[in-house]
Amino acid sequence: MAELVEVSLPTLQTLTIFKQIRTLIMIGIGGASSRFIRSFNNPFFTSNYARLRSTIQKPLMASLIQPKSILNFSRPIRNVVGGKRFFTQTSLLKSFTGESGDRYVRLNRFQQFQPGGGQGSNSLTGLTLFALALMTGIYFVSPYLFTYVPPFTYFRRNPSHMVYGILGLNLAVFGLWQFPRYWRFLQRYMLLEKNYVYSKWSLIGSAFSHQEFWHLGMNMLALWSFGTSLSYMIGASNFFSLYMNCAISGSLFSLWYPRIAKIMLMGPSLGASGALFGVMGCFSFLIPNAQILLFVFPIPGGAWIAFLGSTVWNAAGCFLRWGSFDYAAHLGGSVIGVLYGWYIAQQSKKRRERQLQGSHRWF
Repeated sequence: MAELVEVSLPTLQTLTIFKQIRTLIMIGIGGASSRFIRSFNNPFFTSNYARLRSTIQKPLMASLIQPKSILNFSRPIRNVVGGKRFFTQTSLLKSFTGESGDRYVRLNRFQQFQPGGGQGSNSLTGLTLFALALMTGIYFVSPYLFTYVPPFTYFRRNPSHMVYGILGLNLAVFGLWQFPRYWRFLQRYMLLEKNYVYSKWSLIGSAFSHQEFWHLGMNMLALWSFGTSLSYMIGASNFFSLYMNCAISGSLFSLWYPRIAKIMLMGPSLGASGALFGVMGCFSFLIPNAQILLFVFPIPGGAWIAFLGSTVWNAAGCFLRWGSFDYAAHLGGSVIGVLYGWYIAQQSKKRRERQLQGSHRWF
């Protein structure tokens, strides 16, 4: 027979506090993942639940998901303390446990990022207008820069060296991430936050930012493989315009995707993948039958088939939300890359026709 036990009010308050603390601890170690799913619906990528389990054991590898309950609990504290701080799930847990939470933890491919105050550029419409204006300016100004303005004129004579310059810039930003003194600057201008954009220039800066060596290595290998050949084919000016505008387009797609799909907000993204998919798209459109190797294995059908396969993979990632890649950014870069390829092909065709017409006049 069950017994009825009378519980006093202080005891109930104690039990309530105990349950709240237990819930926080269970969220931190991943033991309450099923409760978390029921409470906060389906997160952006389900496979990232596993990263919750490693947050405490691996404090430098932050997770994607940041529970709303923890954020709501910490907001009054941030308002009282004042100043700008950058909170993550790991840093909040450190605050609860008495450890130092001032240091911003490293990002994986994605990580939840919550500012502690300040003003940001949060209007998607404003960001989109800025990005479109910037893309237009880059397109029209690039020919002038590479014709008259040093050191761009050097790259006009040596297009592949510009590719090496982009590669070096990515390496430099990766190096800066190794020094905590630069983290505040990098967090503002080299991360693309979906919910709170500190600077419009992060639309470009995030495309030159990598925090993991494997991420940097894979992207730079792709840049070297496609970029050196394509820069000679289309010229330094066109390649610069292509690369920058694909990066911006990828950032725009990445920002609009959560809004259109009506999913949970993602953490900030970073990496050159959007620009690189654009480079691959342009290359594949211009040389569709070029042989493409996946490591040492040839891909049947040539470059265009490989690019179409990657596009299907990215589109499926947006719909099925697997893995931890910014598929929307990949698609954004791919679209602009194909448009550049089509435009350059049309311009080349018109030049050939003019040359043929000019040669016929001599006969």
